[in-house]
Amino acid sequence: MSHSNYLKSLISDLTPIEIFDYYDGPKFYSCRDKAGQLFLVYWIDETTESTAWLYLRISQERYNSLKSGNLAIARALAQPEEGLAFVVTSMSTDFQVQEVSVEEISIEWLPPETDFLEIPTQALPEKMASAQEIASRTNRQVIDIAFDKLSNAYEMGAGKLGQLLHSLQNVIYALACDEKMDVRRVPEEIKYKSEVLVTGLFASSFGVRLQSKGGDIFGTDETARAVESLVKLIATLEVPESVPKELHRFNVLARSRFKHFLRVIVDSQVSIKTEWGTPNGRGLNSTASFHEILQALNMLEETDDATKTTVNRNAELVGVDVESDFFAIKVENNEIIKGRLSKPVSNRHFDVPSRIIATLEESCIIDPLTDREKWSYTLIDFKRADGKV
Repeated sequence: MSHSNYLKSLISDLTPIEIFDYYDGPKFYSCRDKAGQLFLVYWIDETTESTAWLYLRISQERYNSLKSGNLAIARALAQPEEGLAFVVTSMSTDFQVQEVSVEEISIEWLPPETDFLEIPTQALPEKMASAQEIASRTNRQVIDIAFDKLSNAYEMGAGKLGQLLHSLQNVIYALACDEKMDVRRVPEEIKYKSEVLVTGLFASSFGVRLQSKGGDIFGTDETARAVESLVKLIATLEVPESVPKELHRFNVLARSRFKHFLRVIVDSQVSIKTEWGTPNGRGLNSTASFHEILQALNMLEETDDATKTTVNRNAELVGVDVESDFFAIKVENNEIIKGRLSKPVSNRHFDVPSRIIATLEESCIIDPLTDREKWSYTLIDFKRADGKV
């Protein structure tokens, strides 16, 4: 087959997909060949004897960019990705195809440089299997999370997506610790075991599929417990007033991390949907709107109760400065905890050093800039370890 005949065969086998401009017939539209290659077709001239069209191949990514208004129509037509295009001249009973270089594409053929399309574009693949189906096949915990943006649903800034996933992973780390575990930082061993992996993206708004590292068919390991706790907490967001009570089942680090996760969600202006599946057939779906998440966060921020707890610690009192309301104690693993004295305690007598049972009010907040925990301590009561006053 000659090159000319090949081009005519290629053009004649194209199937129209979308029409972008119509006036007495299509003037600007897209086509696809039998192999799935996309083409743009643009009307450029018409006489009494013939009509001329500009044809050019375009990638899916560039096509999406054109449709969403991020690429001018004139630029897409004048700068074909493969460096050439085709001028198709149709007569009453036949047509001719001429291959042209970029330099041969006349500016007179093109629309104004200010012309753009604005068509919502789905750039992500459809989800072909549910979280439960994938969990059963892979013997892994699976959680599908869809972030519903208030605008431009199929694209998300890398920074925002990174913050959302980083914050979510930190919630899972904290939840992987025992609910009542007295923990101020997650042990590295638990972090390693409870890390979740991004294994895919899907077009349920902007969807992310996360899976655990390994399988635990009975759902008793740290990751299984943490993921289940997370999806149940997300489900409580549908009833914002229930969040503070539900959150208090967990250690203060997990509470602080979840509260920070809500703040990141609000800052990113997204709603959230989750679909959770386990190898043993358990699962849960939940949806929380942006308004519900914001309402829950406002309730948590009305008081610092969610990020505060009271604990008793066996400690050695190693420093006190009543004038500046300062104390320092040494707890297990020789860790030094420093903080301030409550007013009632500042009037007490101190023996330094001495063994005490310290009653501490511990507070944890997450720095929004560094994403690190900041702990603060108030000594609200103490007694000597030997029971003497």
